[in-house]
Amino acid sequence: MKKWIKLSAAIFFVIMGGAGCMSSESIVLAKLEEKYNQKFSIEGVKEGSKAFAQMYGKDKLTVHPEGNPEAVFLAQEDKDDKEVVNDNYVLAKWAEELKAKLADQIEKELPPGTPYKVLLRIAPDKYDKSMVNMSFDEYLEKSDQDFSVVLKAGIKTEGKPEVSQFNENIYNLYNLMKSVGTERYTVSVGFVDNSEDISDYIRTSLVNNIAWSNLKAKVYGEVNVDYRFDPENNSGMVDESLVLTGPERIAVNYQPFGE
Repeated sequence: MKKWIKLSAAIFFVIMGGAGCMSSESIVLAKLEEKYNQKFSIEGVKEGSKAFAQMYGKDKLTVHPEGNPEAVFLAQEDKDDKEVVNDNYVLAKWAEELKAKLADQIEKELPPGTPYKVLLRIAPDKYDKSMVNMSFDEYLEKSDQDFSVVLKAGIKTEGKPEVSQFNENIYNLYNLMKSVGTERYTVSVGFVDNSEDISDYIRTSLVNNIAWSNLKAKVYGEVNVDYRFDPENNSGMVDESLVLTGPERIAVNYQPFGE
């Protein structure tokens, strides 16, 4: 009898735990839809701390607007105020807008079919939900330009890449990101084996926080160049041989993996 009571109690707690988790997702989704007056779809949930939510955070949802899986973002109930949902939807929306604006220029420099993503990183106190219908160009005009724009692309190769053949292309993309008008700009290119499908990794790159070197795929290496490599900005933080004084310096910045 005691064993049956213990088993029933265990089942009850498992059921309640599952229901609580579902309830948490439903609550965040409902508040998110109320906040922006539109429908969203949940892609996944990273469970937060039940006992120490204020210290470690609550469940974190990966979400996208219904019908637009490219605009992936994160949403999470505030640690201190359960009526508030924190998210970066506005950033995801602006990033997709900027990508569409630059698509022709970006795709001209990449092999056909190369998956790529434009990312924006702006401090939470520099934007809010009231800006959701503001265009990125409008924001840029009014901002202090104290934020980052990143272009992430995965170039497919048959075996180890001849990086030098992409020197001009990546250099042009670097200058394109610079022309957006932000203080910080980055181009991150991974060279990936033809056999790999990295489309979802690129699609979710705003939220997945996975470096090329940690990707579970055959990645030969990467080129990561940011505003510090600009000869106009170099303050001694970057080795002089890596500063982008011309396209030929792109291959010098290549970092191979597993060698």
